[in-house]
Amino acid sequence: MKNQNIMFTRSIPNMSKSRLFRSVLALAGVALIMQVSLPRAQAYDLSSLNGSYADSLSGFSPLSPGGPNRPVSTSAYGPMDEAGLWTFDGAGSFTASLVFNFGGGIILNTSWSQNVTGTYTVNANGTGTMTWTDHRRHFVIGDGGRQLKYVGTDPDGGIVVGGSMVKQ
Repeated sequence: MKNQNIMFTRSIPNMSKSRLFRSVLALAGVALIMQVSLPRAQAYDLSSLNGSYADSLSGFSPLSPGGPNRPVSTSAYGPMDEAGLWTFDGAGSFTASLVFNFGGGIILNTSWSQNVTGTYTVNANGTGTMTWTDHRRHFVIGDGGRQLKYVGTDPDGGIVVGGSMVKQ
């Protein structure tokens, strides 16, 4: 063991300055590459949603609402679609203007004149909930806050939807 230490310490002075410099430089380069390439978990908060988002959803709505204690069979549901513009304030509140199409016949708010307002929460992992009147959407933030994927429920009316939003 003693002979190995002597060989190691004797080899350092014999190493040329340029070789030592290249070795240190190579180690620094490897450390920099590792630092840059390691993914970092993003912590989300209310400010992760800020600004306007274009929304599109599809789902099903009961043809005649059954109520919370009177569920309807799946054959009593019709398709529904929605387009919307959501504006998040970055502090837990939103405003949305929505247009709905129920079963290809009834279209609501074609003038975009009626707005809904509500609140939202955001967890550190990017999940959260939007709530207004008797509606709720559970979402996950994607693409660094530029997208939302969600499922929605209306516990009293039986509406079930899924959709996505993209930041404008």
